[in-house]
Amino acid sequence: MDKALNTLLRPVAGFYQRQVAKSLASYGLTYEDCMIEKNEVQEALYLAPNEIMVMRNRRIKRAMDLSFKKKNLATYAPDLAKSAEDEAYQFQISETVQKIRDRDEERELLHKGW
Repeated sequence: MDKALNTLLRPVAGFYQRQVAKSLASYGLTYEDCMIEKNEVQEALYLAPNEIMVMRNRRIKRAMDLSFKKKNLATYAPDLAKSAEDEAYQFQISETVQKIRDRDEERELLHKGW
């Protein structure tokens, strides 16, 4: 049942992910910029290099400004939109968050005594 459901939902999930990515990109954001800042995410952001945090904060502020002005990044600053697409992130927050979750899960198992 799970396998059949997965096969059915996989194309829909892919379509939805592309739509969300396109919507975020219109404001110059990435998925990682919109992650809910739970403990793991806050720790990952704390561990991130300062340069990454500065870039993230700039993207978020720019997105708020564009949203307020009812504009998108491609029409407001085309050169910035092109550079945002080409930007490669060396530090992936989601990977760090997963490592933190795994560490916390392992720590919890050790405290339980299995």
